[in-house]
Amino acid sequence: MELFKPQNMRFDFASKFKLFFIVSMVLMALSAISIFAPGINYGIDFRGGVDAQIGVKPGANLDISVLRNAVEAKLPGAAVVNFDTGNSSQAFMVTAQSDSKEQVSTIIKEALIPVIGPEGEKWSLDKLDIVGRKVGADLRKSAILSLIYTCLLISLYVYWRFDIRYAPGALVTIFHDLLLTTGFIVLTGTEFSTTVVAALLTLAGYTINDTVVIFDRIRETEAKFLGRSKTQIANEALNSTLSRTFLTAGTVFISCLVLYFVGGPSIRDFALVLMFGLIVGSYSSLYIASPLYVWTDDYFSNKNKTQTTPSKA
Repeated sequence: MELFKPQNMRFDFASKFKLFFIVSMVLMALSAISIFAPGINYGIDFRGGVDAQIGVKPGANLDISVLRNAVEAKLPGAAVVNFDTGNSSQAFMVTAQSDSKEQVSTIIKEALIPVIGPEGEKWSLDKLDIVGRKVGADLRKSAILSLIYTCLLISLYVYWRFDIRYAPGALVTIFHDLLLTTGFIVLTGTEFSTTVVAALLTLAGYTINDTVVIFDRIRETEAKFLGRSKTQIANEALNSTLSRTFLTAGTVFISCLVLYFVGGPSIRDFALVLMFGLIVGSYSSLYIASPLYVWTDDYFSNKNKTQTTPSKA
């Protein structure tokens, strides 16, 4: 199935390589800065604390602003969110920086009883989980290392699968996609949880798959059109894979869109992060991986010419 006929594609991607590469570097710099200021909104998985789920029975309607004000008055810094349960009842999640489940449980009860009534009649504390600060710090370190190792191992795979000319493009592309997506997470205030880490790792796999397809077409085009410049070869390869790029990204994007609206709160952040990552990943395959292949090939070609040229006596 083809969305566009490859023979009809005549986009001059190469003419915009430098422009979009500069734009990407600027966006990467801004994303890197955003990690420190304003900073990542780490979830309870990474910063430690208590996670409490409150269920409100049908007929006992509770406004989230009332609940938030009541909880924050006794537990400063607590976050209260509402999520859909799929039925007429309400459910709220309270996240607080605390090392004591008993303390949080007591505070929630003291905050809710005057507002909605005794526990058990109109509301219930359905879940109460705690993550220690040391455990959260260890998880944060493991998550960062997993992303770094993923980038390095995928680059080694590309080096083994192709050659040294392709590996830098793969490494920078993955790093670019993960960094820009992290900037998006910071910008939107999305909670950085283990679910989001899973989305970033999924994005890394998707990105390298898209990049390998384009690199494979570049290698085929090199063998088919001997003597052409690398810029022409990259252009030809990008045009011939454009239909596949749109179809793959489009179908996965639609799937994520459905997950975002009907998948529930537990999967919503995963879907949101992956949707943005799909857009960035498709863009980077065109304007990050391909120009880096061209420039790396030029570098090694010039280096080989210098080494093989005999010096004058």
